[in-house]
Amino acid sequence: MKIDQEYLVKLLSPLDDGNILTLSAYLSEVEKLGVIVCESNKKPTEMFDVHLNYMISKKMISNMAGQSDLKSLGFLSPLSGELSFLGHVKIMKTEKEETTSNSHFTFNGPVTTQQAQFGNDNIQNITINMQELVEKVAASGDKEAKGMLMKLLENPTVSGVIGVGVSRLIGMLS
Repeated sequence: MKIDQEYLVKLLSPLDDGNILTLSAYLSEVEKLGVIVCESNKKPTEMFDVHLNYMISKKMISNMAGQSDLKSLGFLSPLSGELSFLGHVKIMKTEKEETTSNSHFTFNGPVTTQQAQFGNDNIQNITINMQELVEKVAASGDKEAKGMLMKLLENPTVSGVIGVGVSRLIGMLS
């Protein structure tokens, strides 16, 4: 069965805004929202069973100690049988904590921003203007790099993008 996001939101909504409910109060609240928790034989519906197990596996709900498994949430038997639970166990929506890092770096030499990138999960954008690129390649004396750059500048698409300055840049490489 595929996870139904609207149903999942409905199951989590009684725990929004930091609400902490006993398991029996929580089940009562979701039933008020139209969720059918149990069939007539006290067996949990497949929809509720799948979504509850999903919320537990993703640690979206927990007890007050932060534990997120059927037993810790107050369910006494596996949901594949009759639904029985400890109604007094308090449950809550688990807030995802942002991971932070308190890293300390010591450098014993010169560091420029062109050589280093600091932080976690960041993106490095490199910007260089064409004139600076051509000047540095021309000054390098690297014939292969000059040839490759010359070929790039002579391409009709590239020269169309750069415009009238392309002939001056090619002259710098000659």
